[in-house]
Amino acid sequence: MDHDESVRKFEHLVIKEADGAHEAATELEALVSLLPSEKSRQLAQLQIKASHKQAKEFRELAQKVKES
Repeated sequence: MDHDESVRKFEHLVIKEADGAHEAATELEALVSLLPSEKSRQLAQLQIKASHKQAKEFRELAQKVKES
């Protein structure tokens, strides 16, 4: 595997992680109103926020990898 191929693979894996975090946030958003208690809804909201942040950070990392 050459340098360019390894960079592309790294970028691909980071984007895959970003997509996974975004998907988790989206699924949680759909479930929040169905959760039985206020406490579980609050925890879900915290996780949604964290997942969106993680997705953003992974996408920023992928961009930095691409630019290097």
